[in-house]
Amino acid sequence: MPHLRFRGIAREPLARLSGQLVQDLSTLTGAPVAHFTLELVASEFIIAGQTVPGYPFVELMWFDRGQVVQDQAAQLITQAVKAQLGAEQDVAVIVLPLTRTAYYDNGQHYG
Repeated sequence: MPHLRFRGIAREPLARLSGQLVQDLSTLTGAPVAHFTLELVASEFIIAGQTVPGYPFVELMWFDRGQVVQDQAAQLITQAVKAQLGAEQDVAVIVLPLTRTAYYDNGQHYG
């Protein structure tokens, strides 16, 4: 685990950035590459009743690793998305820290 959930990005650019991004995040955090999950969520952005173009929105769910590592992870994610979609692209990264006692794998929590 960490788990990254992507919205507002097409499958192809996400697939292209996925390998290097996971490697970079693995190096940053020390978590094995195999522990990372990337999920693409189909979504529509709607404002005032109209469907509008969205922008990449990434949720990073993980166990807290401190502000410095969190900032570096957000930068890596942002840079990876911008490398695929262009430097002017807005990218939102939301970090959702999880607690070990509230995360279960096969019925067992990590606490």
